Amino acid sequence: PRTTPRKSQQSDTPSVRFSPPSPHLSHRLTHRPPGAAISLLDTVYLHLQIPSATVSYIGYGLPRVGNQDFANYVDSLGLSITHINNKEDFVPILPGLFLGFHHPSGEVHIQDSGVWAACPGQDNDSTECTVGDVPNIFDGDESNHDGSYDGVTMGSC
Repeated sequence: PRTTPRKSQQSDTPSVRFSPPSPHLSHRLTHRPPGAAISLLDTVYLHLQIPSATVSYIGYGLPRVGNQDFANYVDSLGLSITHINNKEDFVPILPGLFLGFHHPSGEVHIQDSGVWAACPGQDNDSTECTVGDVPNIFDGDESNHDGSYDGVTMGSC
């Protein structure tokens, strides 16, 4: 079996499903706020515990999880990491870069127009990416945190 993002509207349950660990299976961890950060850590953990398994991650509204060394480490693992940020959601810029926190590569930013832009590298400061579009929390909009992500609104906890 494989993991599949839950398609329900206003769901407040995690969308993480996978079978018991097996080196012959593929595991995809997908989570919405507020568990996106924990799911990223789980993805790294599963990869370390079952190196022969294929593990991938899709997170929505991911806050920064670790420092520069952690972001570089996640990038070095060669995992499929995608973190999707919606419009002016300010949660993905927290905690701030000034505190030493950084995102791994893999951002996709949903722009106001609805276009999904791939943002190469870590904390890309292009205005098409979250760091450039939302340079501080005062330029953000908390209501964007719940979506819509391709028509799915996540809801709040």
